[in-house]
Amino acid sequence: MSTRNERLRENQEAFRHANERLEGVVDGKGDAEALIPFLCECADAACLDTVQASHAEFDVVHADDLRFFILPGHPRMDGEEVVDRTARYLIVEKPRSD
Repeated sequence: MSTRNERLRENQEAFRHANERLEGVVDGKGDAEALIPFLCECADAACLDTVQASHAEFDVVHADDLRFFILPGHPRMDGEEVVDRTARYLIVEKPRSD
C-alpha cells in the first residue's frame, strides 16, 4: 500500500510526463518565447489548472528531475521547497536524497 506522499509524487510525475509530451508536440512550432498552457504540477490529483510557460522556461525547470512548476497557492508535498518564483508560477524542488 502506498503512502500519501508516494501517491502525491505519482500525481506530480503523471502531470510532468503529460507536460513533456505536450512540449514535444509543440516544440519548434512558432515563437520560442510564446507561452504554452502546461498542466500545473502540484500535488492535487484533481488539479486541471494550467501554468503559462515558454519552451525555454519549461526546459530550465525540467532539466532537474526534482523540480516542478506549480501555481501559487497550490498544494505542495511535505519537504518541497520553493526555489524560484515568477509572476506566473512557482518552481518547487523535492528534497535530494544522499
